[in-house]
Amino acid sequence: MKKLIGSSVLVLGSVCFSIFLFEIVLRAIGFSSPIWHQPDARLGWSLRPGAAALFTSEGRAYVRINAAGQRDVEHTLDKPDGVYRIAVIGDSYSEAMQVERDKAYWALLPERLSACGFAKGRAIEALNFGVAGYGTAQEYIVLQTEAMRYSPDLVLLQFTTGNDVRNNSFALEPEKDQPFYHLAADGRLHIDASFASEPKFRGRTSFLSETVRKVTDKSRVFQLIRYAKESTFIPVAHAGVEQGLEAAVLAPPRDRQWDEAWRVTEGLISMTADYATRNGARFALVSVPYAIQAHPDRAQRERLQAKLGVKDLLYPDRRLAALAEKDGFDAVTLAEGMLRIAQQKDAPLYGFPNTQLGFGHWNETGHRVAAELIAQSLCSSRRLSE
Repeated sequence: MKKLIGSSVLVLGSVCFSIFLFEIVLRAIGFSSPIWHQPDARLGWSLRPGAAALFTSEGRAYVRINAAGQRDVEHTLDKPDGVYRIAVIGDSYSEAMQVERDKAYWALLPERLSACGFAKGRAIEALNFGVAGYGTAQEYIVLQTEAMRYSPDLVLLQFTTGNDVRNNSFALEPEKDQPFYHLAADGRLHIDASFASEPKFRGRTSFLSETVRKVTDKSRVFQLIRYAKESTFIPVAHAGVEQGLEAAVLAPPRDRQWDEAWRVTEGLISMTADYATRNGARFALVSVPYAIQAHPDRAQRERLQAKLGVKDLLYPDRRLAALAEKDGFDAVTLAEGMLRIAQQKDAPLYGFPNTQLGFGHWNETGHRVAAELIAQSLCSSRRLSE
């Protein structure tokens, strides 16, 4: 019996020592994949206040989530005198974990806007409310429940061409643990938040789940196990079509589901714009192009155009611009401008050496170019300068 116990202790000690060594190796190579998000009964998920670590699955940056659950520095609810506030609402392009905070497009905007005399005489401050995976329904709720409390002068809604239309459709979106809006017979949108009745959204988390969460925060080995188990998304593209995105959005809707998804999307954007203006803020829409729309390789773009049977890849941008014109707000459609600059530089604005250059999220160059194009458009806007 003593021999058996001794052998068990030896095996356990060896396992613990191996885990310890593996922990050191993972830290040495810079691996980091903490639990960034938490269940949220209003939104499906939100960022975990206080979470901080290196983000390395795409690009490499140190990310810190502030006390209010924003990937940003701390901000006071009360707007300081002499400050012009911009509330940026969006998804992973605004969350921008792939780059350092000060390299994100919204962090670069204030300096570029000040340089052109925007909000003359006032300091410009950008507040980031972006969360990965959000669709326009969640962003509308964020504006109502969080962003407007900071008294923004301008609401900037960041829209991702590649997946936001799908995100807004209950029929097309595979992730159901979130609020959806549905079109009624009278054309109005009605919210369905039934997902919130599930136990994980009612605070019923087990002691074991909370323990695992806390241990994962500290241990790179546990983070690796979770990373492998959940198959953390790393952007890969084949023939210009990226995982997690939909090429169908680059052409006019060809079935009832996509037609309805677009109508719900347009209704949500209009509701967001109306809510912002009714509460004293200006509103502008910024559409982030699908990476292939701004890819410098013309052959890759033309192969996808041929596959879709379209003359170009700008259908979503034209549709968003038409909505903005109809509703009287500004739309900054970045596809053509980003493509032009990508061709001039002969360099991809998307992707990283540890993933796939040309696809995925904006790299530092992409964020810088986006900030420049957004600033140029806002500075020249007659609506926003009135």
